[in-house]
Amino acid sequence: MSLIGRSVNLALALLVCVSVAGTAGATLFYQESVEELDAENSQLRQENEQLRQDLQQTRTDLQETRQRLQDLNESLQTTRSDVGQVSENLEETEKQLDSTEEELTSTRQDLRDAQQRVENLQGEVNSLESRNSELRSEVNSLESTNRDLREERDELQADVDDLNDEVSQLESEVSSLESQLERRDDRIQELQRQRDQACAAIINGTKPTFCP
Repeated sequence: MSLIGRSVNLALALLVCVSVAGTAGATLFYQESVEELDAENSQLRQENEQLRQDLQQTRTDLQETRQRLQDLNESLQTTRSDVGQVSENLEETEKQLDSTEEELTSTRQDLRDAQQRVENLQGEVNSLESRNSELRSEVNSLESTNRDLREERDELQADVDDLNDEVSQLESEVSSLESQLERRDDRIQELQRQRDQACAAIINGTKPTFCP
């Protein structure tokens, strides 16, 4: 029993030592754990504060983002309205473009027709210019002939004037000769009357030899 008692006491003493050592170790471990927890808690507070600041910044950014999103939605709505208006304007412009292209096609055809008419008219102009040159040459020739004829006419007129002068002179001479002839006729008639009177008278019972 003594041996057992000593063994029990020894075991109890050993258990107490172990227990004290374990308690001291646990206390030391607890202190270290508490220090680590305090450090972690302090770090967590810092992180929590940083997270709060980040959260506040995020909320601010979110509010700004929402405001920007609202502005973008309004701008998008305005843009959609503008796009609708632009689409309408584009359709109207396309219609005008189609109409303009049709007018352009018609204008091009008119231009080709006008160019063809211009070419035809140019041909006529060339022909008329050639004819005009011929007529000018003919006119120049006729003017030259006309000048020659005028000179000839002037010469003939001078001859006519000379002949008129000569005719006038001859007419004057004819008038003078006619006057002389009339005087001679009168003289002859006077002489015949005197002869007839002389022949009618009897001189010594005989007729003069000049009586018939």
